[in-house]
Amino acid sequence: MSCEPKTRSIGKFRLPGFKWGLAWKITLWYILLLLLTVFILSTITYWGNSQDLHKEKKQVLETTVSRVLGTLDDSTDGQAGDIHDPEALNDNVPKGVTIQLTSLQGKVVQKRGNVQVQLPIEQQADPEVRNLDGKDVYYIARPIMSGGKLIGTLQGVADLEDVELAETVLLRQLLWLGGSALLLASLGGLFLSRKVLTPLAELNREISLLTANDLNRRLPLRGSGDELDLLGQNFNHMLQRLETSFQQQKQFVANASHELRTPLMVIRGHADILQRWGAEDPLIVRDSATAVIEETKMMTKLVENLLTLAREELYLNLVPLNLSELIIESARDLPFLRSYTVKYDLLPDIELKGDVLYLKQLIRIILENAGKYVPSGGLIGIYLQKIENNVRIVIEDNGPGFPPDALELIFDRFYRVDEARSREIPGHGLGLSIARRIVQAHGGRIWAENLEPRGARFCVDLPYNTVVTL
Repeated sequence: MSCEPKTRSIGKFRLPGFKWGLAWKITLWYILLLLLTVFILSTITYWGNSQDLHKEKKQVLETTVSRVLGTLDDSTDGQAGDIHDPEALNDNVPKGVTIQLTSLQGKVVQKRGNVQVQLPIEQQADPEVRNLDGKDVYYIARPIMSGGKLIGTLQGVADLEDVELAETVLLRQLLWLGGSALLLASLGGLFLSRKVLTPLAELNREISLLTANDLNRRLPLRGSGDELDLLGQNFNHMLQRLETSFQQQKQFVANASHELRTPLMVIRGHADILQRWGAEDPLIVRDSATAVIEETKMMTKLVENLLTLAREELYLNLVPLNLSELIIESARDLPFLRSYTVKYDLLPDIELKGDVLYLKQLIRIILENAGKYVPSGGLIGIYLQKIENNVRIVIEDNGPGFPPDALELIFDRFYRVDEARSREIPGHGLGLSIARRIVQAHGGRIWAENLEPRGARFCVDLPYNTVVTL
């Protein structure tokens, strides 16, 4: 078995056992970027100063050579210049420069300066770096003309020792300053990155403490308005939605269990009756069987509704349809409406795209809800209107209406107003919740309102001739 330490990586770079936190990663990238910047700036500075030093040295050498040549070619008195004249080099040779005058026969006539090197005898019009006797110098050699005649050769060198010394000093200074700046900036970058990421670490710590039973916790906000604060706000909003969804899910399961418990208890009760007295009394068998069948139907409908609500989304089969005809067909399929006065006011030939089965279910749910509370012989009105880019289905009745505080709650799962809590009024409080899902899947909206002096109205707006893509 290998005992090598685990490695942690950043990119392709790995260090055994080192944990690369976000602050270290940011600092490392910052150091690399700063190192590249310092290198580029130092290179430019060094190269620029080096060029200036070399240019200055060449200018000194060229100026000295030009002055000496000018002295030797001075013929204002009508006499030709003489390379043997000691005055030719007096006060014309600065420190760090050596000038040598050579005759046409190659003999050194005069030499002055403090650069002790052996000068070659060859022409070189412009200064050029040469290594003479192990020393780097600028070398130049030009012909000496006097009175239009060639009288010799002028050779000159300029020592580069001071230039090289200045370059070395400059390089050391740049390395020292760049290294110091890099070190200070790296420490500062690490400090700042940790300071900036401290709120993120606090958020992470708070998030790690969250559990499914502790969704009411909220992350602390600093109120700075920066990205981290915005992240905390968004996470708190997500927690709020999760808490609401979790509570709704718990309530949904509790309500579903409660609704299923009642018919199961009824079925079990009739099963006990059949077990005890069913063999002796056929009437008991018939009554119990009828009750079991009815309770089974109610359970089947409840389970179907629960499955509809449990689906993440409704998959619609969108087809062109005539909404007026669909409403009439949906109402015709409900026999209980024969006990009521039903008033129709439908715009003809309203065409839109929708799911026929779901829209019929929507109409039936609203009509069945009205039938639960409107006394026999009451009035139910069904209207179809076109409003801007929507078609509006309106179903109203002259029943008792809703308590004002229930208008927004009636579309919640398992919500039932006080009049619907008894077993005499069928239902489980799921119909209107399913109706809202159907309307939303079609891109519309549904709401309820009370009428004066009594009654209730349901309004459904659906997009007119709009294809809904799911």
